[in-house]
Amino acid sequence: MAQNTNEYGKIISATEGENLFGTVITSYQLNTNDLLGYCQNAGQLIMFAEENATLFIAGTGRRMLSTGDKAPSPELVFHVYSVSKVNELLTLGKEEVTVIEVRSDVVDLKNGAFILEFATLCPPFCS
Repeated sequence: MAQNTNEYGKIISATEGENLFGTVITSYQLNTNDLLGYCQNAGQLIMFAEENATLFIAGTGRRMLSTGDKAPSPELVFHVYSVSKVNELLTLGKEEVTVIEVRSDVVDLKNGAFILEFATLCPPFCS
């Protein structure tokens, strides 16, 4: 079976994530059903970034999905995941709350005992 090279992200254990990426600096809890709703509206890609203590969620083409009174700066770097990998994480984790974790160099998603990491970055890859 050929590997889908258009998938972004890899699911690992939460323990492995802590060892590879270090301590969580800040985190945002998101109801898993709300995240599923964002995924349904995102297209094939969903991306996450944190700026000035605000979490931003965007879909394919950097189209904003999360609503708020702030807009992200144009130079903000988003961490891009395939919606299919987010759905896989949620199926494995089976928790009602998903945590978006901001570490020194990464933004990952944690559900249950699993973490989705190894994102690609936007820019340059935003489509």
